[in-house]
Parts: sequence; structure tokens; C-alpha cells
Amino acid sequence: MSFWSSIQTARSRLMPGYFTLMFSITLVGIGVSITRPYLSLFGTSVVHMTPVELGIFMFVNGLGGIAASTWLGRMSDIKTSKKDIALLSSACSALGYGAYVVLHSYLPLLIVSTILLGLASAVYPQLFAYARESATRRSNVDATFAISTLRSFFSLAWVIGPLCGAWLLQVFQFNGLFVATAVIFAGVFCIVLLRLERRPPAGILGSQPVKVFAFLKDPHILMSCISFVAVYTASSINGLYMPLLVTKTMHEPRYLVGSIVALSAGLEIPIILGLSALSARIGKRSLLLFGSICGTLYYTGAALAQRPWEMLALQLLCATFIAISVSIGMAYMQDFLPDAPGSATTLYANTTNIGQMAGSLLGGGIAQFLGYRDVFWICVGLGVISYVFLLRGRSFKSAEAKLRFSKASAFNR
Repeated sequence: MSFWSSIQTARSRLMPGYFTLMFSITLVGIGVSITRPYLSLFGTSVVHMTPVELGIFMFVNGLGGIAASTWLGRMSDIKTSKKDIALLSSACSALGYGAYVVLHSYLPLLIVSTILLGLASAVYPQLFAYARESATRRSNVDATFAISTLRSFFSLAWVIGPLCGAWLLQVFQFNGLFVATAVIFAGVFCIVLLRLERRPPAGILGSQPVKVFAFLKDPHILMSCISFVAVYTASSINGLYMPLLVTKTMHEPRYLVGSIVALSAGLEIPIILGLSALSARIGKRSLLLFGSICGTLYYTGAALAQRPWEMLALQLLCATFIAISVSIGMAYMQDFLPDAPGSATTLYANTTNIGQMAGSLLGGGIAQFLGYRDVFWICVGLGVISYVFLLRGRSFKSAEAKLRFSKASAFNR
């Protein structure tokens, strides 16, 4: 099935507003991917951060993202509409990336970016929580298929964004990257404002919001979260230090970084589109285990790579790993908490944030004292950890998931 025929199928199977969400999520992906592959280069070349300072910077930013997205995720399930939270987050995204244009001192940039981009971190999970909520409103909608196809557009954005970022970096330097990103998120703000519905939260107004971390009392959720944290710690290290490995250790030009990231994202798209059918046949957990194996093999190859073509060839493993972890991982966590899509998506997003924080510190220390290549051997160990903890969990039925949600809710009250 071709990409566009898959989209036509999606149109008949998915919720109203699908194409508005598709466009919004694509823009979010382009906005992030224009800048994200080059943040470590910006930090080291413009702000003159050492690897340890870069690690601390990303750690503190991740901490702000966890605090803000957890709070906003709870509010979206009980008090505040997801549209209003997405508006706040997209506005903070535009302001946060705009701050990189004018602030080139370490401490001011750290403070401003932590606050603004912390609040901005909710836009991605809230758009997917809105999608999950929309999917559950119609009985004929396949929620996993909806999330997977929407995630494929986020991957499509990562094909476009890094290549655009490489061009912007060459022509307009780093200021061009950040201005373009700020404008894109301003566009997301306008789309959300004009096209998404303002719905009352799924919860009962006036009741106490369920604390997101209370769900970790369930050992299966806890094991899954630990696995995802290991996945995203390794992914964070790769995102930060792969560009430095390529440019400083392998001595390749900066545009190769964009080509590597774009190739990986392009390969993700057909993989993601086939995942919903595979997950129905062999189960989400089995796919996640396979993804951990692919990730471990990718990091092993990156640690040993000596030539550009080797890094490019390894992107097939990287794309499989990311496609499974992100699209199936999000749906897997939402299955645990079907009555709280905002909290479920936020809990999943926080494993990303925690992983980014841990990866920033761990990768920064190793890169500072051992080198950029050695950080990938740590990623190999993290890939094994993600496999082991996910293996200790088990698949579950929807009824069991609802029972867990009820128990967690009762516990929190």
C-alpha cells in the first residue's frame, strides 16, 4: 500500500479533524527537527559550552519540561481543555526558540529556555492526547492506527526539517534556524486557535486530578516506564553526540548530519505505516522488544563506524528502532490508561524527558573525559536494559487496564 493510499484509508477510519491534527503535528515536527540536530553544535560553537556544560544545559531544560508537561497533562484530563494547553505551549515554543536568537550567554539562555521550552514541551503530547480522545468518541475508529499514521507525519517532518535546517545554517547561520522555528510554532498556534475544538476535559469538573506518577504503583507500568527511560536516554545521547561524532571525530562536513537525520526519518515512514497491522497480529510488546534489539545493534555499529557510508547504512536500524519505540510506545502506554489520555501521553512523554536529562548528563561526562565515540558503548548497555525491563512486563487486556486506572484513581483520592 502506497503512502497516499494509506492516507485515504485513514480518512475513512479516523476521527473528524484528522487532517488538521496531521498538519499541526507535521509543523511541530518540522519546527523541532530544523533545530534539534544542530543544538549541540550551537552550544559548543556559539555559546562555547564544554561537553559537561552542554549536558547540564540539556538536563535542566529536561527538568523544566517534566515539571511543566506533568502539570499541564493533569490539567488537560480534569480542568483545562487540550486546545488551551496546546495554545499556551505553542506560544511558548515560538518565544523560547526566539530567545536563542538574542541570548548567547550561558546562564540567561539556560533560565529563559528552561521556562519557555519547558512549557512548550506539552504541545506534542497534547496534540496526540487530543487525537486519542477524538478517536475514542467514535466506535469505528482504530486508535492505534490513528496514532501510528499521525506519528508517520511527524517522521515525514524529520525528513524535511534537518535538510531545511542544513540549508538555513549554511545561508543564514544559527539565527536563521531559530527564527524559522519560531515562525513555524506561531503557525501551529494559529491552526490550533482556528481549527481545533475547545472541548471540556474528559474528567469530571471539580474533582481532584489523578497524579500522573501515582500510576507507577502498577509494576507493569513501572517496568515499561523504566524501559522507555533507557530507550530515550540512549536516543538523547545519540541526538546530542552523533553530530559531534560525525563533525569532530570523523571530520565530516556539517551537512552530512542533516542527511543522516533525514534519511533515518524517511525510512521511519513506511515502517510506521506497517506497524498498526503488525501490532494487531503479534502485539505491541513484541514489537517493542524487537525495537530494543535494533537500537542495540545500531549503537554498536555507530561506536565502530569509521566512514560516512557506514553511518548512513546504519540508519535502517535506527529508523526501525525509533519508529517502533515512538509510535507503538505511545499507543502501548495509552492502552494502560484508556480513560486518561492526557495523563497517559504525558507519562510517556516524561519518560522521554527523563531520558533526555539522563542522557545529557551521562553523555556529557563521558564525552568530556573519554570522547564522542565512547558514548555509544553506553547506549549499547542502555539498549540491553530497555529489553530486559520490557521483557519483565507482560501484555494485558483492555479490561485489566481500566481496572488499573480505577485503582490508581482510588489510591490518589
